[in-house]
Amino acid sequence: MRFKPHLIGASEHTLSLTNIRSSFYDIRYISGATGDCLCRAEERVTFRMRHLEPTQGHVSMNTVSGALKVHWVSGDPSPGIVEYKAAGDSEWSVRHASVTTYDYEDMCNRDGDPKTYYDPGFFYTADLPASLEGEIRVRFGGIHHRSEIFTVTAPVPPSSDEPHSVALFGDMGVQGYYRGPDAVDVPSGRWDTYWVVDHMRSNTRLRMAVHIGDVSYAMGYARIWDLFGTALEGVAMRMPYMVSIGNHEFDHTSGGWHPCWGNFGSDSGGECGVPTRHRYQFPYWYYSFSFGLVHYVMLSSEHDWTEGSEQWGWLDEQLASVDRLVTPWVVVTAHRPMLVSAYDPSERAVEEHMYPALGLLLKEHQVDLFVAGHWHYYERTHPVDGTVHVLAGSAGAIEGNFVFNNLPRTAIRWPDVRGYLELKVTNEALEGIFWGINDTMTDRRMIEFDHFRIAARLNPPAESRPAGPPVVQMK
Repeated sequence: MRFKPHLIGASEHTLSLTNIRSSFYDIRYISGATGDCLCRAEERVTFRMRHLEPTQGHVSMNTVSGALKVHWVSGDPSPGIVEYKAAGDSEWSVRHASVTTYDYEDMCNRDGDPKTYYDPGFFYTADLPASLEGEIRVRFGGIHHRSEIFTVTAPVPPSSDEPHSVALFGDMGVQGYYRGPDAVDVPSGRWDTYWVVDHMRSNTRLRMAVHIGDVSYAMGYARIWDLFGTALEGVAMRMPYMVSIGNHEFDHTSGGWHPCWGNFGSDSGGECGVPTRHRYQFPYWYYSFSFGLVHYVMLSSEHDWTEGSEQWGWLDEQLASVDRLVTPWVVVTAHRPMLVSAYDPSERAVEEHMYPALGLLLKEHQVDLFVAGHWHYYERTHPVDGTVHVLAGSAGAIEGNFVFNNLPRTAIRWPDVRGYLELKVTNEALEGIFWGINDTMTDRRMIEFDHFRIAARLNPPAESRPAGPPVVQMK
């Protein structure tokens, strides 16, 4: 929408609004210094479809069949459908959707605040046929209310050597912040996601996005999920958007995992993963899937991963079962990193337990790349026991004043740069590009801050690839 100010000398302001299923919206521009209303929309704003509008569309991938799954949110619990049309089809085909929701009582109330809760709406999911290929036109909604038409690209099937790229990142958030039960503020400073989202939206090489925890930073403020889902729709309705949890989705004191040496507190604001599971419908807190030549493992750093735990045993079995003739590359992700050069006493205690527990499994099973977030900057190591570690918690959440240790294993480090890792996949190599932007760049565009290449391990035997470090080349 556009509206004119009445107290400041400018012509018009343009806002992209989010339908959060309210009866009307009163739009104001308020001075952060004085609290004065500098401009205000002349009329209360309503959405044409009101609470019935299908919003916040995104697609993910069935981790077993590889089929696309279409997800959306609406205030209407009526039956939902997805209409789709593959290349060459003259008619729309239809799939029916399942629907779920949650309320305040489903979350971890002891850590939450009922005043920040807001009706989340209803969450729809529909599976498309696994046989679909190429570009697929999709629209979703109810019998009388449909979304716009989106073009989605089907997943790259396992063992396919089609060159493609995948975006990996964590710690994004959204440029809009909830301040109370009846207001949505849009401040500056804490999150800066616009350039990252815009670059991913326009990067035609990308075929999948992998978000490694700390997704919206709602932390109990329910409307932030609506803002985030709307902001990411342009990316998440173009390619599968695969999500795992971080501390700000799951950690709570009324349950969860709390080792004596850990700092697993109440960072989810009472959500304990409930909104994330309903919105993103991943099969479990940790899971895996294959995409092209890569087998991806999505760990939960917020559940017990110590040696002998359920997750540790699952990871060992997962890595042992990978068929390297089908997926010769293995990428493991978790929200918290094992190896970083930034120092904080409470974080270091977790990292000092994490690498001895999980790092040996990465070495034993010849994992090529480990990607994490949690710290809000970018860093890459040289190969450690054969695995390159990348920290990509740089997708939008801003944090500074890091204390760093100068470690021989650190290959490159970029504090104060927001961006994401583009991983190019071919038979011959995994090629990583860190696209970033910082506040000193006057032309406001993403550029390459890091470029590296992990070559296939040398002289692989017929049944699998051998032990020994990959060859890493920096550009």
